[in-house]
Amino acid sequence: MRLDARTLVQAKAEAEKHQHIRQALAHGVELAPSDEEQKLRLTSQVAAFLKEIEANKTPATRAAYTRSLELFQESCRRLNLTDVKREDLLQFKTHLKKQQFRGRPFSGRTIYNNFLNVCIFFAWAKHPAKDMGVKKGDWPPKPERDPDAYTVEEIDKMLKVAAGRFRGIKKKAGEQRDDRLLLKAFLNSGLRDAELQHLAYGDIDVKHSLWHVRPKEGQEVQKREHKLKTIDSQRRVPVTEALTKAVMERKEAEGKTNADLIFPNTTETDPDTHLLRITKRIAKLAGIEGRADNHKFRATVITTWLRNGIAVPDVMEWVGHVSMATIMRYYAKVKLEETEHRQKATQAFERFSSVGD
Repeated sequence: MRLDARTLVQAKAEAEKHQHIRQALAHGVELAPSDEEQKLRLTSQVAAFLKEIEANKTPATRAAYTRSLELFQESCRRLNLTDVKREDLLQFKTHLKKQQFRGRPFSGRTIYNNFLNVCIFFAWAKHPAKDMGVKKGDWPPKPERDPDAYTVEEIDKMLKVAAGRFRGIKKKAGEQRDDRLLLKAFLNSGLRDAELQHLAYGDIDVKHSLWHVRPKEGQEVQKREHKLKTIDSQRRVPVTEALTKAVMERKEAEGKTNADLIFPNTTETDPDTHLLRITKRIAKLAGIEGRADNHKFRATVITTWLRNGIAVPDVMEWVGHVSMATIMRYYAKVKLEETEHRQKATQAFERFSSVGD
C-alpha cells in the first residue's frame, strides 16, 4: 500500500509523540491528558453529570447519585468511560451486596436503586448498559415494599408524645409550639417530606382548605429553591378545615407572612431538612415498633382515603402519583382488609377444602 506524503508526516508525528510519552514514563514523569483524553475520563464524565443533576434536581437527588457513583468507582478501576463493560457492572452489583449501612447489609431496594442510578449515568453519557451487553437477568431484583400504614393506636400514642415535644425534643419552660401540628400535617395531606419542608403559608387556600404543592424558583424563594419530583407532583390537596385553621392561627399569632415557611428550621427562614429525624424521635418515645418514617404517613393517608371510598383517580391526583400500579397495591391491601371482601374470596374455594381427605 502506497501512502501519500501527508499521511507519512502524520504517522511520523504520532510515532514521535508516543516516543516522548515512553521516555517521560521511563523517567517517572506523570503526563497530563489532552483535552480530548480528559473528556473521555470516567471521573470527568461523573463530575459533569453531577453538575447537571445539581442544576436540575433536588439536593437529595444529587446526594443519591453522588453516593451511587462513588460506590461504582470503588469497584471499577477503568480510566475511560468507554472502557466500562458488562463485567464491571456485574462486579458493581456484587460490591453493593457487600456494603452495609449502620451495621446492616444493603436492602434489595437499596441495591437496585444504586444500580439504576449508575445505569442512568451511563445512558446520559451515551454509553448505555445495553451497549455494554447488560442482560435483563443482570439487573438486581426490585423488591416492592408492602404498603405499611400507621394504626390508629400508633397515631394516638405519637400525638400524645408530640404534645410535650418541639422538633422532637422536650419542650422548654414557656415554649408554646409542639410537634402535633407537624404530625397532623403529614397525616392529613400525604405530602412528601420535601414538599412539606417547602410549604409556605401562601400555599394554603383557606376558603376551600386546599394545600397547593408547587415548585419554588427564582427570586421568590432565594436560597429555598424547590423542584418537584415529577410534573404531576404539582397539585392541590384537600385537608381538614380544623388543620388549616390551626395553621393559620399560628401564622397570625407569630406575625408570619404568606412567604414564610410553615415548618422552617431554627433560622426561621430555611426549610427544616430534619423532619424525618423529628418523626423518628417521637415514634421511639411513643414505643412504636418496626418502621417509622414520614412516608408511612403518606401510606396511611392513601389507605384511609381508599378505605373511605375516595375514587382511585382522585387519590392519584392528590398524592401526585402517575402510576396506576402503585396505587392499586394500596387498593388491593385495603380490599383484603375488608372482612366481607375477604370472606367472599375464601368462600369461593371452600368446596375444595375437603377434597382428598
